[in-house]
Amino acid sequence: MRTTKLNRAALVLGVTLLAACHTPSLDRPLVAPGLPGAPPGTEAIAAAPVQGRVDFPERKVLAAASDVGADATVAVIDPGTARTLATGLTDAAGAFSLEMPFSVVTGAYYYLQVSKRVGGVSGNHVSMITVLKWTNTGWASITNPVGGQGTIVISPLTTAVALIDREDPAVSLSQLLGVVSGPTYGAVTPFGTHSAAEVTARAASITSLLQQDLDPLGDRASAAAGLKAPDDVGDETVHHDYKLTKNGVESTFVWIPVFTAYQLINPANCGGSNTTKPVGYWVKDKPLGTENADWAQETFGGFYAGKYEASRADATGTTAGVSGALKVQKGAVPWAMVDWDEASKASMAYDAHCHLMRDEEWTALAVWSMIQGLKVYGNNQSGKDVEDTSITFQDDPTASGIRALTGTGTRGTWSGTTNLTTHTGTTAGVYDLNGNIAEWTATLGGASGNFVVNGVTLPIAAPTGGDSFTAIATDPRLRRYGVAKSVNWVGLALFSNDMFYIEPGVAAAKSYRGGTAENIKGEKYSGIWTVVLESPRNAATARIGFRPALRY
Repeated sequence: MRTTKLNRAALVLGVTLLAACHTPSLDRPLVAPGLPGAPPGTEAIAAAPVQGRVDFPERKVLAAASDVGADATVAVIDPGTARTLATGLTDAAGAFSLEMPFSVVTGAYYYLQVSKRVGGVSGNHVSMITVLKWTNTGWASITNPVGGQGTIVISPLTTAVALIDREDPAVSLSQLLGVVSGPTYGAVTPFGTHSAAEVTARAASITSLLQQDLDPLGDRASAAAGLKAPDDVGDETVHHDYKLTKNGVESTFVWIPVFTAYQLINPANCGGSNTTKPVGYWVKDKPLGTENADWAQETFGGFYAGKYEASRADATGTTAGVSGALKVQKGAVPWAMVDWDEASKASMAYDAHCHLMRDEEWTALAVWSMIQGLKVYGNNQSGKDVEDTSITFQDDPTASGIRALTGTGTRGTWSGTTNLTTHTGTTAGVYDLNGNIAEWTATLGGASGNFVVNGVTLPIAAPTGGDSFTAIATDPRLRRYGVAKSVNWVGLALFSNDMFYIEPGVAAAKSYRGGTAENIKGEKYSGIWTVVLESPRNAATARIGFRPALRY
């Protein structure tokens, strides 16, 4: 059984093992620092590259098979640390060639993962995974037990095998090699206590879900993958800018490193200063008490967030522009008067790996700030911050006296890289998460007072009796989305009195976060934790915009 995360099943991948090296033409692999050393008695050597293609079976909804195969991310992952060791991209035909840019250890196991965003306005990502072993003759896998001979295939069957291994602590990776075989890789050899019939039934269930673009692992958010863009040379362990140019327009994103945080479920049992924290609060260090009873652990990050709110590609500091394409740049008029579908489509049209920011991604930024003890300021009072009016913003002339140009918050006493209008408190962070314009997000919704996650209405009613956080939801189905467990009309300073509101009378509401530049009722309703579920997807106002994210 593996404690590292097996990401979701989706693609079928045929990979031919090469016995000799060649020059890759379809990818630009990356190396993660800190590779594990070779165990005693083993040898670290240069491995042969892996070359192949992605073949997705006919699908029932949303995207064509060719849409999934192209521009997919291929990754080699260390199962012990969950580090991504190398990545590459498929070409337009679904082919790829992945060079191993590190010395592998003979007898070592790795995961080979392929991930891709599928079609539809939700922009879901899907992926499949298999197990690799480097031998002195080449790569072995679930579909080829002898290294360097045969074909690696990632399919619903190999995914079923990998998921069963994940769930059964008595199964080891060594038992998985060659379990799937046959001319079409449809035969299964029993392993451990698991019969061929069990694996085949699990694979059939996975296939059914995949053909509907549904996640075989349920409605839980995908775990942090930690995959950087193939041409990003920045340090994967720190926040850093990544610039992407599309159609001559440059946009700036921020790499969000993978990190672990702990949520307090029963603070009284969590020891130290944790005992005075509210339910749902996130901390950096593992608490006392019992996991999943007193506290829970989550991993976030492994994606790129738009550094600024989205603007139209032809927007400037004086005009909003008219282009239907987006850009992410400092000092531009933000793109408002955009409904949820338009925001989602503009994000996906920008790049194959781009999507409307998801609620779990927004929550990752809020959790990072919380565990670092940072207060995030913003334009929530018509060009100022209600809690610190010495922080000022550059006026947006298209909404003068209210909105600000993107990423322009500053204060005269800040020096160097300090900027408390970002989630890191520095210029390396993501701007304008508190106020300016509220931002559509992709994951959450509301249905007559109940939470909706990825289009599925949960049997969980949103809290009522106020409009400000007093506790964050700890239910495993909701904790990654940063919604309220309880509310009142005052809120808590530890949550910056941020707002949570759901409109029970709306049958199909979409989420927007962060709040606006308007200081409603003279109180602070905007903030990095602010979540509102009240507007239908076709709502378009001057108060709501959006932000794209990238995931590889």
